[in-house]
Amino acid sequence: MSRTLARGFLHGTLTLALATSTTVLGSTVAHAATPRLALSALSFAQSTVDATQGFVSNQLTFSVTNTEPDAQNLTGTVTLRMRSSVTGELLGHDRVARFDYNYHYGDMELVSGTPQEATFAYAMPVRAYSDAATATWEVTKVTLHGDDISATVGAAKLSTFPGYRFTANTLIDSSAPTFDSLALYNGRGPYFYVKDDPAYFALSLTINDYQSGLWKGSIKLVGPGGQSISTQISWARDEYSTGFRCGLSGSGDADGNYVPCSMEMKFPPGTAPGSWRVAQVILINNAGGRATYKNPAGPSMVVTSNSTLQATDFVVSPNPVDNWRADVTTELSMAVTGATRGISQLDVTFEDQCSTTGQPYTKADGRLAVRVYVSSRARGCEVTQLSVRDGAGNLALYGSNVSAPDPQISIDQVASTEAPTALSAALDPASIPLSQLPNQNIRLTVQAEVKVAPVTSMPVYVYDADGDVVFQTSGNGGQAPDGSLTYDISLSYWGLEAGGYTVGFMLSDASGLRSYWNMPDVSSSLTLPGGPVVLTITEG
Repeated sequence: MSRTLARGFLHGTLTLALATSTTVLGSTVAHAATPRLALSALSFAQSTVDATQGFVSNQLTFSVTNTEPDAQNLTGTVTLRMRSSVTGELLGHDRVARFDYNYHYGDMELVSGTPQEATFAYAMPVRAYSDAATATWEVTKVTLHGDDISATVGAAKLSTFPGYRFTANTLIDSSAPTFDSLALYNGRGPYFYVKDDPAYFALSLTINDYQSGLWKGSIKLVGPGGQSISTQISWARDEYSTGFRCGLSGSGDADGNYVPCSMEMKFPPGTAPGSWRVAQVILINNAGGRATYKNPAGPSMVVTSNSTLQATDFVVSPNPVDNWRADVTTELSMAVTGATRGISQLDVTFEDQCSTTGQPYTKADGRLAVRVYVSSRARGCEVTQLSVRDGAGNLALYGSNVSAPDPQISIDQVASTEAPTALSAALDPASIPLSQLPNQNIRLTVQAEVKVAPVTSMPVYVYDADGDVVFQTSGNGGQAPDGSLTYDISLSYWGLEAGGYTVGFMLSDASGLRSYWNMPDVSSSLTLPGGPVVLTITEG
């Protein structure tokens, strides 16, 4: 008997690659069989392990064959589950281990072989806790991937391998899963606009079970009229890393002892407006232990379609604002209709350096208003969220942050359209002996027109008689209230000779507009009303 045939009988499977033939005009043409992937061997090293004394593992060894002779890749996964000795049912979270012939990292070790026939080994950690003194672990699924083909080996086929399972002596889990930090995920606010489209959100919590670990669970919300929505808590191996993921949250551990979760939920169209709360959290551990937490401490949420309470006719006055040189305030007001028992709350969120200041107030004409602080750094502000609540708890909600109607509230900055203008410039001193250059700076004073945007920068350039730059500096500095700007020019290390030098400069304002003065190498340069600024360096 050939070695290949004997090996197939030894492992309980025999995979045959058959050729097919077709007769064409009296001749027979042979075709190669379709390539196949197969699991040819699988077994655990020990039929029984004792997990009661601490960490223990059991090595799983398996072999894969690929009849494609030119195959270069061989990857896949092995899924393992625990079976209860009490109920006979599969119990708890699965373990999914990955293998890869070419990249020897992660869960499994390549023992030997080629992409056509390879053997892998996996040291499977065994849980110390179950629902009884013993439990059975078994391989429930194997996925195989070659270059262009894939195959899945299911539980029925796996059970034909004598070593596909083993028994573990375990401790009995006496604890129940717990959780803390139940909140809206990522700082999400508690208000939701639901009309024609759903509103999506996530609830975060951290789940702990330091015996058998978390298996699964659920979260249930209740709202007005007995409406409710629920979501399942589940976690799994991250597809693209060695970590784990529960909803939107990464990290945690393979045993489910510590699992940060952020479970996505949604309020669908037709959700009842009003207050919603978490009514129940159910957690089930890997031993089947169940814990139900009713009415836990957590966030309350308010849903609205703006059908009862509305805010309209938004006005900012004054607008635009002149905040080029200092922080300013303006007023945001609106008409509110449908309020019951007055207005209890007004919140406004801006996208930039703006914020409300002080308490909302009602104007003589009945409009609801609030002062808005506008930072001198703001180049304009738009409202991204606005909410109004009345004394009965009704909510009106607006803004892109919450996928609600856009209130189209924008605080604009007074436009700056004219580049800076220099009125005059002078040097002190205008003439200096060459020997004094190391000991004395030359102060340039520029008188610029005070316009909408202040001048924020004045780079300075010194040119020789040929128009070449012999000195330059970034010259950052602000414009004084009287319009003047100064810069001290130090020429000590520039190796200048006696002669006349032209001093030019650029003026740049806070809006980004620029002008150039007495700069011969800039085509758009302007000439000062008093003519060029000239520094004379004398001998001596």
